[in-house]
Amino acid sequence: MALEGKAYGNLGITYCCLGQFDKALEFHHKDLNIALEVGSRAGEGRAYGNLGTAYYSLGQFDKAIELHHKHLNIALEVGDRAGEGGAYGNLGSAYCSLDQFDKAIELHHKSLNIALEVGDRAGEGGAYGNLGNGYCCLGQFDKAIEFNHKRLNIALEVGDRAGEGKAYGNLGTAYCSLRQFDKAVEYHRKDLNIALEVGDRAGEGIAYSNLSNAYHCLGQYDKAAEFYRKYECLRKFGPETNKQT
Repeated sequence: MALEGKAYGNLGITYCCLGQFDKALEFHHKDLNIALEVGSRAGEGRAYGNLGTAYYSLGQFDKAIELHHKHLNIALEVGDRAGEGGAYGNLGSAYCSLDQFDKAIELHHKSLNIALEVGDRAGEGGAYGNLGNGYCCLGQFDKAIEFNHKRLNIALEVGDRAGEGKAYGNLGTAYCSLRQFDKAVEYHRKDLNIALEVGDRAGEGIAYSNLSNAYHCLGQYDKAAEFYRKYECLRKFGPETNKQT
């Protein structure tokens, strides 16, 4: 039963990566039900975290926060430091989406500290990226670029292509905010190429939108319209895309 639950959870993560969030929720709920049935507190926490991520992707940030707090409480109860760090990071992302940037940065620093403590390089990279997003939202673009370059370096080191793409996208956003639009286009194109390579449909949509914005700022309106049409086509006829980073 426990293995069956993990399989449902993995399917949910896969559907989330494909942008099929309703399907992801269905499988994560199955995972949760099995964890509750067999009394697996660790499995229950994992399922809450995955559900929170899916609701976040649907833009339901309050629901995501509720579920990530449940994951955090269980991680603290069972002594799961990696799970605790992940929960802090996910909570930080949700609070960032609610424009509570100072709270988000505080939570991302907690996530980073745990990743450093347990030697989780992937988690460390994710925390750097999340901190970069938080500082970007606060208008501290140089700090945002510094943290996103740290994320990029770790993604390249561990072979995390999806993380590499997100780092490029975040760097593009920061450079766009600094009005360095050519540099922004360069990074957003790298992000798009990786999203296409790994089949990240949600990430593909975000890259189209970001490229449209950057080309518009450059006064290249035909290019901007081209990428906006691609974004709209994907949004209307493909899996949902939500502007998360």
